[in-house]
Amino acid sequence: MPNYFTFMRKEFTESIRTKRFLVLACVFLFFAITTPLLTRFMGEFFNLMLPSDDESSRLIVEALSNPSWQESYVQFYSQISQIGIWAVLFMYMGTVQREIRTGTASLMFSKGLGFGAFILAKFTMAAIVMLIISAVSSLVVYAYTFLLFDTAGQIGHVLTGSLIFSIGAIMILAVIIFCSSLTKSSAVSGGLSFGVYFLLVISTLIPRAGAFSPLILLNHPVGISVGNFPDTLLANILIAAALAVAALFFATQALKKAEG
Repeated sequence: MPNYFTFMRKEFTESIRTKRFLVLACVFLFFAITTPLLTRFMGEFFNLMLPSDDESSRLIVEALSNPSWQESYVQFYSQISQIGIWAVLFMYMGTVQREIRTGTASLMFSKGLGFGAFILAKFTMAAIVMLIISAVSSLVVYAYTFLLFDTAGQIGHVLTGSLIFSIGAIMILAVIIFCSSLTKSSAVSGGLSFGVYFLLVISTLIPRAGAFSPLILLNHPVGISVGNFPDTLLANILIAAALAVAALFFATQALKKAEG
């Protein structure tokens, strides 16, 4: 157990040193700040840019002229569920294979760190980073939305939406760690991570069954932030948790094989 916490501290230090935490925070905060602004002033922007005597331009301006505060959350989560998750994939896709390639993993194992503790420590620190960034960015969205629209819904709903998004992102982190444990090649690790991610995307498109895809957790926060809780939420969480546990288990087994 002491080795586990020591390795967690090492992971925290590495997140700061490699600017992984900073990059992810900047990506999420960028959209947290800009999406409420774009939602509120998009109509005025198009009104200035488009010709006033054109009928189609007039219709566009009219459609964007009366935005609601709910649209801030729609725009925010539509951005981070794509670009934000891609950033997570890029930041963590080599998290295990890098340790194997450089020999750091072997050194830690020689000092008594177990294979499971190694995987779990990496996962735990990545999950903590994700929870912090998601919570802070959702609070920024709430604050900007309130300033621009004089209302932003209930903060409890906003934070719950942030938590649900984090659960989906943490499930993806577990999958990334699993893919990274299968190979010593960064390119192969990244390719596997993106491949599994796109399979999860495809799973959301399956009629009926798609509603139970764990990746839907990245979309649920839009409704939850405005007080609408989907019927499949509990099932989505349980499936995501099961997938994460399975990914971490098989990552441990792959690491044992690689270091055995």
